[in-house]
Amino acid sequence: MIDSWNVLEALKRNYSPEGSDEELMPMCSAAAAELAARVRANADCTDIRLINAAAASVNYRLCVKKMNTDENVTSFKAGDVTVSISPSALIDRAEKEKSEAMLAALPLLNDDEFVFRQVSI
Repeated sequence: MIDSWNVLEALKRNYSPEGSDEELMPMCSAAAAELAARVRANADCTDIRLINAAAASVNYRLCVKKMNTDENVTSFKAGDVTVSISPSALIDRAEKEKSEAMLAALPLLNDDEFVFRQVSI
């Protein structure tokens, strides 16, 4: 089983999420459990690639959750300086980071994808 506390530490180290440990831990536990179901039998569940993949998954979920709230400031102007945050850009970056982390963890995961193709001889 992937340790949820390690996922939380990686999440805080790599993504600096908003929220207390008590608020973030359920998402870390869920991501660890979902990923653990795909881990190969002989894989080391303490491997940093698995922990980082679970943390990236939590970060993606947090970005989606943040985008769905109306509380976020997307533009701020002070004099000649304008700061804009595009929610879709945040989601795109989080999705890319999640994909890269999952790709790194791929050797430790079961291949559960099914491909149906024509075989030519």
